[in-house]
Amino acid sequence: MPYFTDIQPLYDCLIELFDRLMEDPAIKAKALDSKLIVLFNYRDPEGQLWIDCTGSDVKLTPGAQEMTADATLTMDTDVAHRFWLGKLNLIKSLTSEEIESEGSVPKLLKLLPVIKPAFKIYPEILEEKGLGSIVDV
Repeated sequence: MPYFTDIQPLYDCLIELFDRLMEDPAIKAKALDSKLIVLFNYRDPEGQLWIDCTGSDVKLTPGAQEMTADATLTMDTDVAHRFWLGKLNLIKSLTSEEIESEGSVPKLLKLLPVIKPAFKIYPEILEEKGLGSIVDV
């Protein structure tokens, strides 16, 4: 059974995560400098989350949108969950196709060191939202 049986709690956690990350001016500047639009396609449960770094703020929008992604990552929600916990090797997951990718993934990978604080914040958000039972996977 997946860690998330409904996509909305995952959306809520990730939107909160990015809100907190963007409070750090260095992280926000690096994200905005990328000028990327990233689409995360999720399976089990189904969903989409867009991250738009093309304006003056980083915007996260769940669901289908009228945008064109520079990079698209498709994965099960369990894979995304393990990534944000810091328990998944992204490069290995990309090469094994556990995460399917299209577009400017090398640009996206340059942001990995910048989002490292997310691996500490995400479990805190899960605990705050009453999802502490899925932190230790």
